[in-house]
Amino acid sequence: MQSLSSIHPDAPRMLTASALMSAPIDLEAAVQRFALLWSEKIEPSWESATGSDGVEQRILHCETRGVHILLTPVNMPLVVAGTLPEHCFYVAATFYAPPTVGTQTRYEGESAHDTELGPLHFRHRMVDAHVVMTELMDAMMREPAAVGVYREELGVVLPPTMVTNFANLLTQGQPPIPLWVNCRVQRPDLSFGRTFGLPCFGHLDLQVRESTHGEDDVYDLLSNIASYIITSDTHLLPGQTFGMSADQPIGISQEISHVDGASVIRLDF
Repeated sequence: MQSLSSIHPDAPRMLTASALMSAPIDLEAAVQRFALLWSEKIEPSWESATGSDGVEQRILHCETRGVHILLTPVNMPLVVAGTLPEHCFYVAATFYAPPTVGTQTRYEGESAHDTELGPLHFRHRMVDAHVVMTELMDAMMREPAAVGVYREELGVVLPPTMVTNFANLLTQGQPPIPLWVNCRVQRPDLSFGRTFGLPCFGHLDLQVRESTHGEDDVYDLLSNIASYIITSDTHLLPGQTFGMSADQPIGISQEISHVDGASVIRLDF
């Protein structure tokens, strides 16, 4: 399978998140809350699996919108390279979005051939996975013991109130971009901005550097363009321009980010 372009990655099939808690929770009750709040029809079932350490784990499985949800309760803190807020329990969540080949599901902009073979299909499927992840984490973060949602791809822990507040955008038909893409902006002298999380949707991350615009303007630009490319069938290519306004076209190029050595799309803003 080839990417939509020679520079953008294929969207993955799986998405992960971890719900951090200050105490163990009733996972079944949280999943039922998810189904009730978001009118999702699910049939949860417990399964067992043996981890790489030989320890048997219980996994709660359910499915909605063609997305498989695997939830593993872990009665210990999550270990990552950085520092996390204090917690003693977490739920490891995996969202698997396989292709919908063999069904009548089609997304806008897709032909039958796209649904069978096209990477555009998997970009749409990862939007589905993010929607389900957002709904479930909204339910999880309503627990009294909720500490936050850790997203490895974004490099952040999302506070409970942030998750529940922005999840509501789904009811308005809008993507909750702050929960899906981390837009970091700083201004030591000139403004610098960078997204984290767009490869989950089959796009290179975006970067702005040496901008004379203010931090808020850079943040709004990154957030708006991230929302646009996630919810449309387009992708940015070097040599193009992006027109936020008729008199201010934004040049597009490709470069290596000094932040982590990743290939990114630079926006001349």
